[in-house]
Amino acid sequence: MESSVYSSSTTKSETIQGDIKKIEMERKSKCVLMVDDEPDMVEIVKKVLTRAGYQFLSASNGDKGIDLMLKKRPDLVLLDWMMPGKSGRDVLHELSKNNNLRPVADTPVIMLTAKAEHQVDRKELFELGLSAFLIKPFGHRELINVIDNVFILDDLKKRNKELERKLKQSEYKYQDLIENANDLIFTINKDGKFVFINRRLLALTGLRKTQILGHDLREIIIPDDQENVWENFQKVIHGNPRIFEFRVLNNDEQLKYLSTNLNPIFDRGEVSGAVGISRDVSQQKKLEQQIVDLKNFNESIIQSMGAGLITIDLNNTITSFNVSAEEILGYNSENVIGNKIDEILTRSDVEKLLPDESSIETDPMHRELLLKNGRGDALHIGFSVTPRIDNQNHRVGTIISFRDISQIKQMQAEVVRMDRLASLGVLASGIAHEIRNPLAGIKTVAQTLEEEIPPQDGKQEYLARIIRQVNRMDDLLKAFFTYARPGQPVRKLSKLQEIINEVTPLVEQKLKSNAINLEQTYAPDLPLIYVDFGQVHQVLLNLFLNAIDAMPEGGTLSIHAEPQFSSIRRTDRRGQRFHVPEKSMLYVKIAISDTGEGIKKEDIEGIFNPFFTTKPNGSGLGLSIVYRIVEEHKGDIYVESEPDVGTTFTLLLATEES
Repeated sequence: MESSVYSSSTTKSETIQGDIKKIEMERKSKCVLMVDDEPDMVEIVKKVLTRAGYQFLSASNGDKGIDLMLKKRPDLVLLDWMMPGKSGRDVLHELSKNNNLRPVADTPVIMLTAKAEHQVDRKELFELGLSAFLIKPFGHRELINVIDNVFILDDLKKRNKELERKLKQSEYKYQDLIENANDLIFTINKDGKFVFINRRLLALTGLRKTQILGHDLREIIIPDDQENVWENFQKVIHGNPRIFEFRVLNNDEQLKYLSTNLNPIFDRGEVSGAVGISRDVSQQKKLEQQIVDLKNFNESIIQSMGAGLITIDLNNTITSFNVSAEEILGYNSENVIGNKIDEILTRSDVEKLLPDESSIETDPMHRELLLKNGRGDALHIGFSVTPRIDNQNHRVGTIISFRDISQIKQMQAEVVRMDRLASLGVLASGIAHEIRNPLAGIKTVAQTLEEEIPPQDGKQEYLARIIRQVNRMDDLLKAFFTYARPGQPVRKLSKLQEIINEVTPLVEQKLKSNAINLEQTYAPDLPLIYVDFGQVHQVLLNLFLNAIDAMPEGGTLSIHAEPQFSSIRRTDRRGQRFHVPEKSMLYVKIAISDTGEGIKKEDIEGIFNPFFTTKPNGSGLGLSIVYRIVEEHKGDIYVESEPDVGTTFTLLLATEES
């Protein structure tokens, strides 16, 4: 007997221990938020709850408490009745009424207060959703018990709601299956009149049963589709099932697309009518149209991109070729799509353009390439290569995006050239003084010897050559000085024709002796130029002399000037932009052309560099000085030339201070 009692007690004890462990495990997953402005009370409750295994959060006022509820989603809230700002009652009311707090509205709330029972309207609080009421002071066991009980009640409430939901779902399931099927189900007789319809057809059309039953099938179909539907119906009546689409207007005058499967109904071996199952595919049609629109939209973006875009498949066959790619590479998309990329580019260019498969699948490749386009022009392109990935994350091709960066490369070369010019200018300034002193000594000694040696002595020729070479070096040093330290231009408004009239007499004799014809044309509305008269005089003289030297067999030297609005953006040696007007300014464009030997293509980039010359006795500083003077005037100069055809130097000079 004692053994039996002992066994029963042991089993009961084990059950209790199991329940306790279960409660302790559940507590660890629960978070309690305490909203109270008394720090001591918060600290005490924190110790009690954390010791019991609960997670703990706290807030010192109602607003902070609501914020924490939204951010942390606690499982239960301990809410103090009296707080500065929002009271506990205000917080509870906001949880109940504010739609923005709907996600946390069902959180269990225990109200804490030190007020007497008659001072608090408990009925109102419970109507607002309060779970429990706890009067201060309270013991820690009482607090834990109330919290545990609230969690148990809340769990029961949630289970009841779930049971109610499942019950309602079960009640309406059969009715929904019959009356609210997604498909429209109907039967028609041999005459094409409705015999049966389900509620889905009524809901779609907005018609009543009396407006459909007994009426012709075609009455609910839009006129454009009636003939096609009737043809299909006639085939069904002859025993052939059909699948087709037609459109109906709903009660909002919106077109609905119905995909219909119509099958014959046989009675004693003969067709007595047809049964139809229709599905509303309007959304599918809409999505299909959206896909088409999206495709067209993406295509328009691709075609309007400033960058060229080429896509190729895994066999390097071109699958798309946008407008910018046509413009840059000089090929028509119709002629290249479907062809291999190495049919429009050289094999070496393709090898540089496309990395190996191992690298293309890691990172996009950003590089530069010099190639020839379909028009035979050499151009620099900057490009990136990325893999083309499908929806299953499989690589199906390659995307090549590129831009024509020929102008950028030209600007980079300009920066390098200007840096070289500046460096040589510093060098010229430094060495010119050091060289002129010994040159003066050499010339003096040579002239002294010239006076001492008899005129008939053959050594006189040697001395004359020494003096000529010294004078030549002195002229070169003067050019050095002009290049290294060009005088700051004193700019004022001047008439271009007057400057040219000062230059032409200086070259008139050379023009005649070389059989060169001078032609001048000026726009009637040519404005004054804002320049240093003397420095521009030097620029024009240099350019005229170069043109004359380029036409030893004669030819034509032409000058044309006209106004032009432009916005010059040049680059200094530090890579910084200067002279960037807010809007286009009025310049005078001066074109000086000759019909001479021209300049080789490989020489054009270096003609403004100091010491670059193609003349046997040239110093290579003339055009460098021209460039520096134009630069000081914040203008621009560029050259176009074709061997055996001629050369044109174009100047842009400002008409106002900039």
